[in-house]
Amino acid sequence: QIARHIEQGERGGELAVMYRTNAQSRALEDALVRRRIPYRLIGATRFYDRREVRDALAYLRLAHNPRDEVSLARVINVPPRGIGPKAWDALRAVAREHDVPLVEALRGIAEDGAGDVDTRTGRALGAFHALLSDLVAQRDDTPPSLLLDQALTASGYAAWLRDGTEEGEDRWANLLELGSVAADFDAYPPREGLSAMLESVALVADVDSLTEGTAEERVTLLTLHSAKGLEFPTVFLTGLEEGTLPHMRSGDDPDAMEEERRLFYVGLTRAELRLYLVHAFRRTFMGSSEP
Repeated sequence: QIARHIEQGERGGELAVMYRTNAQSRALEDALVRRRIPYRLIGATRFYDRREVRDALAYLRLAHNPRDEVSLARVINVPPRGIGPKAWDALRAVAREHDVPLVEALRGIAEDGAGDVDTRTGRALGAFHALLSDLVAQRDDTPPSLLLDQALTASGYAAWLRDGTEEGEDRWANLLELGSVAADFDAYPPREGLSAMLESVALVADVDSLTEGTAEERVTLLTLHSAKGLEFPTVFLTGLEEGTLPHMRSGDDPDAMEEERRLFYVGLTRAELRLYLVHAFRRTFMGSSEP
């Protein structure tokens, strides 16, 4: 429908897509990228640039290729596990001394006590090596969505992220959305599915040209919380489903439900000429699909 509007002469900047939570932007970003429609995000980072999404993908990339040193550097101490700058320097020193990849140096420290590291640091590096070895061992017979779940649980990342704050839950929702992406590749043989998922994500994440250009050319994606004070000729208000909008956290709380109504009203009144009210026939969440 957006493409149709643009074909009929409407500028991308005159179109806005609104939603309740940041995690919902992923499917919209993917669709716009695949149709090569430029877009901009208001008040948020692109889905695949979000810290927790990049961290989770780094774990999957390491499972796929343990020699990926960029991914290793990203998550070796995320969540914090006592592998600070000194431990990292010691690991790199072992790799240089023996002229081996970092993952081999990690194995040397964990299994043979190589390098100049104290007992506590050696234990922390050993635990990370065990985690990584376990993920690598599972990649050939574990579907991508389950491998992601295992990585987030075994690493302690899920517990660390879900710290009881609303921000933590919002970030967790992004990882659940990433789980839905991974589940799309569960029908493949596991190793092939993991590879295909990482390639697909890289294709979408690397299309920087679609977030460039002037505001007049780019479709606007934004949450209802970011929409106050803005107006657009055409607005798509998406995710109008129980549990999404109104949000599941509003539950039986009348005040929270009133806030959901207020947000909905904000969305309705952003449209100057045309308003589309959109809901999904089915929604997939962490691999499970519900009407």
